Amino acid sequence: MLRTLNLLKRRNGFWQALVTAIVVLGVGLAMTTYVGGLIRDANVDRHKAAAVSVLSEARARLLGAIGRSVSLGTGLMNYVVINPRLGDLQFRRYSAEMMALDKGIRSVALAPDNVLRFVHPLQGNEKAIGLNYANNREQWPGIRKAMESRSVVLVGPVDLVQGGRAIIARIPIFVPAFAGAGESARAYWGVGSVVFDEEAMLAAADLKPVMLGYDIALQVPASGERDASVILGDLAVFDADAARLDVELPGATRWQLAAFPQGGWMQMSKELWLALIAGYGATFIVAGMGFLVVFEMVRARQLAHHDPLTGLPNRRLLEDRMEQLASLSDRSGLGFQVFFVDLNAFKPINDQHGHAIGDQMLVEIGQRLRAMTRRADTVARIGGDEFVVLTPGIMSQADVTLFSRRLAATVSEPMHLGTITVTVRASVGIASYPEDAKTILELLELADTRMYAQKKERFNALFPGVRAASGS
Repeated sequence: MLRTLNLLKRRNGFWQALVTAIVVLGVGLAMTTYVGGLIRDANVDRHKAAAVSVLSEARARLLGAIGRSVSLGTGLMNYVVINPRLGDLQFRRYSAEMMALDKGIRSVALAPDNVLRFVHPLQGNEKAIGLNYANNREQWPGIRKAMESRSVVLVGPVDLVQGGRAIIARIPIFVPAFAGAGESARAYWGVGSVVFDEEAMLAAADLKPVMLGYDIALQVPASGERDASVILGDLAVFDADAARLDVELPGATRWQLAAFPQGGWMQMSKELWLALIAGYGATFIVAGMGFLVVFEMVRARQLAHHDPLTGLPNRRLLEDRMEQLASLSDRSGLGFQVFFVDLNAFKPINDQHGHAIGDQMLVEIGQRLRAMTRRADTVARIGGDEFVVLTPGIMSQADVTLFSRRLAATVSEPMHLGTITVTVRASVGIASYPEDAKTILELLELADTRMYAQKKERFNALFPGVRAASGS
């Protein structure tokens, strides 16, 4: 029994130390994981910055390729401004020269009064001749935007009347209303269109679906009721956690480039491995040290406030709890009782059967007293065979007497210790706070005095004329 009790006390300290170690582990692992996450995010950010650098170079090349084509289209506009009555031959010669200079141009068209009259090359584009843009629901918004802004507008991809889809630069043309007219006096002549060859344009910009280990995609983002259109690569690249870069084009047109590493973003690094190893290692070391420290602190506290044999509170802890109850009683009026329990003739049993049996008896009595009391009550061992039961609250005299008898009866039940059966009696002295005493020391002394008075009374009843010996 004694071994079991000691084991329970050790386990109590073990679990407190274990909880401390688990808390330290939790905090340490959480902090290490958090720091690791920050480093991991920093690694991803650095990788994304590298991807954005790749996209920036690609964007510069793309804007350069588009800019060359648009500049040639602007030259056509200027040609029409000084020659508004140009014929088909003049248009074809000028357009052929444009396409010879820029392989990214697929075709060139002119639409006086927004009706398409000239297109080069004509072969394959015959169906476009005579197209009135104002009647074309898909192409008219781009034409109107170019007219209103008086600037080049890049649109598309759009469906062509002659079949297929294309990206087109719409170039509004305004000619002087009379000789020497200023900009405000210019009249709208029509629109010029430069149709891009997407493959040639991408080749001129050196844009590919895979570049430097990245999946590359180029799209025209969704706007209004129009879904996103992919120009290069796979639209799924935009669904990933890709690095993105806007491409601002003439006419406030916006495209978007995206890059995603084929192996995913780089998260691990030498710095991250070192941080994780150092963080987790330090956490386990500190948790282990915390376990040992708390375990020893609990043991020391247990020894300082509890009886090492029975595990019950000792006199120091008992007096501390009595002080707390006395303070509470002074404020609330609720008192408490002290039952001083002393074993009769314990010393002869201890001498006859040995100290091991005596220790087992004390442990057993402590357990019995603890079992019959409430959780709020305190059972303490304050001396060799002296126990104190502390009960908060006011009890009636009848309840005090009944409880005292129950204590004595519990102690008096036979104890089977191995092959030995022993029986011991108890004397109980009672004192109440604040009725019987105003200090803790006086209260304990009074309960002790009443206990000895009861012991003497019983002795005299059993042995009339014989003087009672002091002690047990």
